[in-house]
Amino acid sequence: MIEKDIVLGKLVKIYSEILGEERILFVRLPPGYEESQRRYPVLYQLDGEFESLLANAVSSIEYPRGEGNELRMILVAVANTDRSRDMFPVKVGKSPTSGGASRFLRFMVEELKPFVDRRYRTSRYDILSGASNAGLFVVYALLSRPESFEAYIASSPMIGWCREFMFELAEKRFSEIESLDKYLYMIHGTEDESFVTSHVAEFAELIEAKAPDDFRWSLKVVEGGGHVPFTSLYDGLNTITDHARATHGKKE
Repeated sequence: MIEKDIVLGKLVKIYSEILGEERILFVRLPPGYEESQRRYPVLYQLDGEFESLLANAVSSIEYPRGEGNELRMILVAVANTDRSRDMFPVKVGKSPTSGGASRFLRFMVEELKPFVDRRYRTSRYDILSGASNAGLFVVYALLSRPESFEAYIASSPMIGWCREFMFELAEKRFSEIESLDKYLYMIHGTEDESFVTSHVAEFAELIEAKAPDDFRWSLKVVEGGGHVPFTSLYDGLNTITDHARATHGKKE
């Protein structure tokens, strides 16, 4: 009998001056990376310490899609140290450390992304993905610093935690800019948490009414689905890469 470990990627450490702590990353390079000189898009996945999410992210990227439609991208999953602190943009009653999303976003944009761009052959087409409270952070990142990523995937974003703040931020952002050439993919189930179902539809109406004309977005509601539908990332990547190929001729 032959036994062999199945290795999905590597653990990489980065020290953040902004956060004042070391952060752990899970990095998986696409098949054929070492043999090529190609540059690759990067998927930044939040909640990187959960093994089931890592496995899902790898399979969502590399699951066969047919000849000519394969995805080739670098996966960088960021493990949490204090999830409530980093995912919430404002103080939330039951989470005393919450409200640090702006600093965490600074870490992502000013430290992590340059680190990844120096270390790996990136194409500078970056996608940010997160679910539940991390999905809230994804929407916050888009509204706060939209230039940071090309596309955003928010699965079951818990907008209800800070509805007034998020809606005011969206109103302000959409009123300030004439162009927002980004893609936001949202998904949730019909049986999802009330902090999702009660607010995401309303948020979609705000986008429809006030977002710039070049902003692209979609909302998928999974009939009978619960919190964070299993195919969220797979569906989001398909939607975003199809859009990128159609509009920019990008080959992921």
